[in-house]
Amino acid sequence: MTQTEFWSLLVDSLSTILAACAILLYIIIWKKDKSTSAYDVFDGLYLDILKTGIEHPHLRDLQRTADYKNAFNHQERLQYEAYAFICWNFIETIYDRGDDELYVTWVGVLETEFKLHQAWFYMPENQGKFKDAFKNFVKEKLG
Repeated sequence: MTQTEFWSLLVDSLSTILAACAILLYIIIWKKDKSTSAYDVFDGLYLDILKTGIEHPHLRDLQRTADYKNAFNHQERLQYEAYAFICWNFIETIYDRGDDELYVTWVGVLETEFKLHQAWFYMPENQGKFKDAFKNFVKEKLG
């Protein structure tokens, strides 16, 4: 091997290593950015849920939601059932991400929403609205 071939091989090897490092760095930055934007999206979604609760406080009244079929009139019950479904879909969306850091960040919110809407969740007519894996998660982690 001549000296020119040696330097050519070294330069080619270094450029390949640098390209691999650049790709790895890009993936790390992309994942970090993806997580940050996910947090922003979840913050916005939950803010909307809370705003609805502020506008209609009966939807977040634990005494009423625990016995929602008897505690609400027909109109309120329809409104509550839609609201509870929105809250459970929010929880399921966090679950679907499969991100442990995201779960740790949101566990307090998930527990709060579980307490408020567990009666609705456990109704037989609502069980078909969720995946079995999610129902097992709720039972093991929240319930």
